[in-house]
Amino acid sequence: MATEELHEELVEWSSSKVYPRNTRRDLAELAEAGLLIGLPKGSGPNRRSRYWALGRGSFDLALSPEESMTLTAIFQHAERFGFWTTSDELTKLRDYAAGEIKSHSAQRLIADGRISTGTRFTVLLPGQYRPAHLALIQKAMIDGRSLKVHYNPRGSGGIECTYLLKPLALAYQDSNVYLSAFVAREEWHGAEPSPDAKRGKYSSNGPGTTCALMLHRMLNVTVAREDVSEPANYDVRSPSAQRDLMTVHAEVPIDLELRLSDNLHNRLTENALAADQVVERVGARWRLRCKILDTQGLRLFLLSNAADIEVIAPSQLRDHIRGELKDALAQYAD
Repeated sequence: MATEELHEELVEWSSSKVYPRNTRRDLAELAEAGLLIGLPKGSGPNRRSRYWALGRGSFDLALSPEESMTLTAIFQHAERFGFWTTSDELTKLRDYAAGEIKSHSAQRLIADGRISTGTRFTVLLPGQYRPAHLALIQKAMIDGRSLKVHYNPRGSGGIECTYLLKPLALAYQDSNVYLSAFVAREEWHGAEPSPDAKRGKYSSNGPGTTCALMLHRMLNVTVAREDVSEPANYDVRSPSAQRDLMTVHAEVPIDLELRLSDNLHNRLTENALAADQVVERVGARWRLRCKILDTQGLRLFLLSNAADIEVIAPSQLRDHIRGELKDALAQYAD
């Protein structure tokens, strides 16, 4: 923004008189502190004006008590799913929010647990990864660097492997932190898997492929000297990438049709299963139709509410749910 634009903003928002010389003085002081960069004249649309850009520093953050309550809830919810507040700056931010709430509220909202988050589902304890590993991965992603990761692959019988990889994306889900990565090379510290062995979930799918790795299975992480190129057209939201992070049974949405009890009708009209869902009364129950990806999450939802849901279509999903319920009942045959 130009000096004149910034001054006009100050005049509009200030409750007292603001003089141009004071605006210029303050801008110069901010630039000296590294918070602003004074661009040379001629850098902006008006060649006679001086323009300013944000510097490397940051302005002091001020949160209202209400904003602090929201931020406190965000921190609580994130930690429940394994996203810990370990850095000094984030700890300061959390403490600052708690302090704002405490100093402005008549009740002990933090101490008495008046701000809380949760889920009706049982949440498993988070996997115990090393915060230093996460910091190295985050720095490598910011800098575009490659990594060497010494890993304990699931299902390998305890045989470890070192991957030369390109970190692509981080996913925080189901009490664990996952790294989506492109593996360029593997070095096994023992017998390698046979060529026909099942790979992935959660280990490498083999050299030259993408995969998802669990942070708590990483034994060591170092920055690699070699540079690994990112695969062309990588998209963490694509079915191929999501298949490693969470099981996806089809790459295109299915036409889902369910028969619901009154209990599930109430829940799914307040919290929709999909944005395009349509629910209508059919006899004594309700019929829901929508398009949705057939994922592990969808199937777990259907099974966890099996007494209130009947899958009508597609037929392969109906058969899967019926088979799972038969196997579950067999566990209680005695």
